[in-house]
Amino acid sequence: MRKRNLLLISILFVLLIVGIFAHAIIMDLKDWREDATRYHCSYDVEVTGLSGREVNGTTVIMVPIPASKEGKFFTPYVQKDTRTQKLLHIFFNRSEPDRSGPYYHYQNMSEIFDNKKIIGNWMTFIAETDKGYMLGFRTNETSLEDIHFSGSFVADYFDIFDPINNGSPILFPIENISNNSTISYGDYTKYVSYPTYDTYAYISDNLKGGDTVSFDIQLDASNDATEWPKKYVGMYHNLLLAKVNDTGYVKVRAILGQELPIGSYSNYSTSSWSSQYVLNFHGNETSQAVNETSSYIEIA
Repeated sequence: MRKRNLLLISILFVLLIVGIFAHAIIMDLKDWREDATRYHCSYDVEVTGLSGREVNGTTVIMVPIPASKEGKFFTPYVQKDTRTQKLLHIFFNRSEPDRSGPYYHYQNMSEIFDNKKIIGNWMTFIAETDKGYMLGFRTNETSLEDIHFSGSFVADYFDIFDPINNGSPILFPIENISNNSTISYGDYTKYVSYPTYDTYAYISDNLKGGDTVSFDIQLDASNDATEWPKKYVGMYHNLLLAKVNDTGYVKVRAILGQELPIGSYSNYSTSSWSSQYVLNFHGNETSQAVNETSSYIEIA
């Protein structure tokens, strides 16, 4: 009887250990999954029409930056290891970064966008302007090159159903939002049409009198595919297309389109990319400078 009890205890102990390690491995697989399956945001900036221009002094370009409607930036995802994960990491003697999971490597908004050197000897900076926060590019080169910049980040949550009003990242600053009424979508809502709004770009005065500068800025944000039924797994696209032939702060328009569920754009004609907004851009419509004085300071 005693041997039988000891055997039973041994079996239960082994099952407990196996269960602990199995749980930790499953949680690690979830925590170390690809960023694209999380609440994920990508941001791409192209400013063209600069290459080959000869200028004097410092050239500054500023564009909208990912932030909520109120101008709030997003903090890195917080790692929440379970006790079983901690035991597994200690058992396999993982280094401190690996013990902390993938989020150890995630950066805050300043680390993603500020003080980065890109092609053309442009340096990035975050500026606090009279319009709100913006992303800046600065160079002292006398012969300019076009700007190409990308960044991405994850967060605990993005609301893809009503991102404008529920604190999700959009191209900020944001003013004069068009009608963004909603309709029912299952247990949630989505926009009736593609909302548009005013935002700003900035071109320094040493580019005055030159050719048109074109801005192509896109922000895409998706929700976590592991947390939502397939019907509610989707994303939204925030797009700024503008051609500018003046300097200073220029008011431009941005558009926001939704893709619910993912892959629902079965026909290109149903996409915001075929909207009048995009047609106006390709029809060479230009944006004009705002007739007001404005300043900015760089955020250290």
